[in-house]
Amino acid sequence: MKSSKPILSAIAIGVMLATALPAQSALLEEIVVTAQKREQGLQDVGVAITAFSGKQMEALGWENSLDVAAQTPGLTTTSNTGDPGNIALFSIRGVSQLDFAEGQEAPIAIYRDEAYISSPGASGAPIFDIKRIEVLRGPQGTLYGRNATGGLVHFISNKPTEEKQSSVGITVGDYGQVGVTGVVSGPLSDTVRGRLAIYHNQDDGYIENRIGEDKRADDTTSVRGILDIDFGESSNLLLIGQHTEIDATGGVYNSVASTGAGSNVADRRYCTTAPSDADCRYSTYGIFGFDDAIDDGEVRFGGAFEGDPNRLAGIDDGDGDINAGAFDFDSGVERSSSSLTAIFNTELSNGLELTSVTDYTTSDKDYREDDDSTNSTYYNDGVTQHATYEAGADINQFSEEIRISGGTDSLKWIAGAYYLDIDNSFYGAFKFAAFGAGFVPRFEATNSTETISAFGQLDYLLTDNLTLTAGARWTRDDKEIDYLFVEDATPGSGFLNDGQRHNIARTDKEWSGKLQLDWQKTDDSLLYAGISRGVKGGGFNTDSYGGQAPTLAAIGFDPEILTAYEIGTKNQFGNLRVNASAFHYDYENFQAFFFEGTTSLLLNSEAKFSGAELESVYSTDGGWDFLFGLSVMDTEVNNAERGVVNQNAALAPDLSVNGLVRKAWTLRGGNELSAQVSANYTDERSFNTIQSEITTGNAYTMVNAGVQLADADGKWEVGLNVSNLSDEEALTYSYDIVGYTIQVFAPPRRVSASFKYNF
Repeated sequence: MKSSKPILSAIAIGVMLATALPAQSALLEEIVVTAQKREQGLQDVGVAITAFSGKQMEALGWENSLDVAAQTPGLTTTSNTGDPGNIALFSIRGVSQLDFAEGQEAPIAIYRDEAYISSPGASGAPIFDIKRIEVLRGPQGTLYGRNATGGLVHFISNKPTEEKQSSVGITVGDYGQVGVTGVVSGPLSDTVRGRLAIYHNQDDGYIENRIGEDKRADDTTSVRGILDIDFGESSNLLLIGQHTEIDATGGVYNSVASTGAGSNVADRRYCTTAPSDADCRYSTYGIFGFDDAIDDGEVRFGGAFEGDPNRLAGIDDGDGDINAGAFDFDSGVERSSSSLTAIFNTELSNGLELTSVTDYTTSDKDYREDDDSTNSTYYNDGVTQHATYEAGADINQFSEEIRISGGTDSLKWIAGAYYLDIDNSFYGAFKFAAFGAGFVPRFEATNSTETISAFGQLDYLLTDNLTLTAGARWTRDDKEIDYLFVEDATPGSGFLNDGQRHNIARTDKEWSGKLQLDWQKTDDSLLYAGISRGVKGGGFNTDSYGGQAPTLAAIGFDPEILTAYEIGTKNQFGNLRVNASAFHYDYENFQAFFFEGTTSLLLNSEAKFSGAELESVYSTDGGWDFLFGLSVMDTEVNNAERGVVNQNAALAPDLSVNGLVRKAWTLRGGNELSAQVSANYTDERSFNTIQSEITTGNAYTMVNAGVQLADADGKWEVGLNVSNLSDEEALTYSYDIVGYTIQVFAPPRRVSASFKYNF
C-alpha cells in the first residue's frame, strides 16, 4: 500500500493556502543607495541604477557575483572559461573587456565596500552576508576612481549590529553540493562593534569525466571580519578584512572541430555534418592533429577521425553531451585573495564631512586548462597532453581615496583625490603537442600601474524642482610592462620572443566629466538628461607567442574616450514603479576585443552604441509581485586594419528581457510562505569582434524557480531553489582556435535546498 503521507501533506498545504493572508511586497521595499557617494533613495538618483537587497538575493538563490545579471537590464555576465574564480566578465550596455590576460583592467569597474577590484578574476567571488548590490549603467568616472566608462557593480557588506545577532545557513544540492554560511555580529564594547561571516561551499562538479575525477567541482572558503569603531560622536572607522580560497577542477571545454578559410574568418563553420558534405573539409589544420592535412580537394575525415564517421564533431567524444568527456589533464583554478579596507569618516566644522578609503588587496592565481578537452591518446600522437594552457598571476594592489563633502539646502558638493598602485606579475603558456615537445611559448610579464587623479562634483538646485549636476576628474596613468619569453624553441631577432627581457612604458593624461539636469516633476516622478565623458586608460597587449616587436607601437593600445548622451525617468504610481533610460555612445579609440590564433588583443577601433532600458515593479495588496526588465541595443564596431565593418560589439545582445513573478502568503501563526518563478532571455551575442557562426552564442532563456517558508518571528527560513529549470543548453562563451573551437555552456539544471536559523 502506498504511503498516505504525500496526500496528507498536499491537503495540509492546501488548507494553509486557503486560510492564508496576503503578505507584504518583497520587491517594492525602498532601497538606500550610495551611487553619488552619499545615501539617497533609489528613486531619487538621476542614474540608471538597479539595486538588490541581501534578502532579495537570498530569495533568488544567488550564490556568485555573476548571478546579478539575471534580473538586471543591460547587464550580461559570463566566464570565458566557465570558472568565475579564473576570469569573471561583466558587460553593461555592450561595454566589456573580454581579454583573459590578468594584466588587463575592465571598463566595468567592480567595487567591494568602496574599494576598487582591479583583477577580473578576483571579482568572480561568492556573495554572502551582503547588504545590497548596486549596478550603475553608463559612465561613472567622475566620482569613482577607476575606468568605469561602461558602468560599475558595487557589492556592499552587512555592517556590525548594535545588538547581538548570529545565524547559520546550510545548503545542500545536486552534484554533492554542501554549503555553510555562519554570521556572528554585535557589540564588543561601548564604542566597538564586530561582525564575522564565514562561507564554505563544496560540490563534486557537474561535468562528467569518463577517465578521472569530474570537472567544474568547487571548493571555496571565504571569511570576512568587520570592526565598526566610534571615536567620539563625530568620527568612525570601519575595518573590513576578507580572505577567500578557491579550488575548482575546471579549465575544460566542450570542443568541436571547425574549418574554413582561416582563423576567425566569417566563413568558418562547425563540422557537424556527414563526411560527404562539401561544407566540411579537413584540409588545412593538420598541425593540431584533427586531420591529416591532405589538401587534395577531397572531403574526408583524416587522422583521428579516420574510419569513424559517427564522430562528427570528433573531439567531444561524438555523443553530443556538452557536460561529459574524457579529460586527461589536471586542469583547474586555485586562487587565494585577501583584502583589508579601512573607511574613516569624520565630521568637520560647518557641516563638512571627511572620508578616507584605504585598501590593500592581494590575489594569487594558478590556472591549468585542458585546452583540447579530450583524452589525447585518442589521437595516437604519442604525447600525453595534446593541447594545454597554463597561467598564473600574483597581484598586489594599494589604493587611497580622500574626499570631503558638504553643502547647503540648495547645494551639495564633493571633492577628492585618488591614488592607485598595482603590481601584477603573471605568465601564460600554451603547449601544442603537434609542434613537438620543445614548443612551449611561455611568457612572463610584470605589469605595474600607478594612477593619481583629482575629482569634484556638485548638485545645485536651480529652482525648487530643477537640479544641475556638474563634475569632472583629471587622471594621470603611468604604466610599465616587463616582458620575457622563456622555453621557446624558435626565438626571433627583433621580436618579443628573442630571449631578452623587454621593458615598455607609457603615460596617459586624460579627463572625464559630467553635465546633467534633473527635474523632480513631482515627489514620485524624476526626469533627467545629461552628457558624460568617460575615459579608460591605455595599456599593453600580452602576446602569447612573441611574434610582435618589443615596442609600444606594436603591443600598446591607446586610451578609449566615450562621449555618452543619456535621458531617463523614474516614476512611482502607488504600487507600480516604472524606470526607463535611453542612451547613445560615441567612442574614440574604442578598445575592441579580438582573439586571433591563441592571443587575445585589445585594438583601438571606431564604435557607436545606442539603446534603452525599462524596469518595472508592480505589487498588489494580495501578495503578488511582478518584476519586468527590458534592454535593447544597437552596437557598431569598425576596424579597417582587421577588415571589420559594422560588426556588433562582443558580448552585446541586441535584446535581453528579464521577469519575475512572486506570490507570498501569511499563514496561520504568522509564518510566511512564498513562491516565485524568474526568467531571463538573452539574444544572440558574439564573443569576438571578428564574428562568425562559431564565435556566436544562440539566443537562450534561463528559468529559475523557488519556494521559501519563513518563521513569523524571523527565527528560521527554509527554501527550495531550482536553477536552469528547463535544462537549457546555453552557450555562454567560445574561442575559435585554428582547426577547432572550444565552448563554454551554462551549468545544467540544479536543485538545492537551504535552511537558515537566526539565533
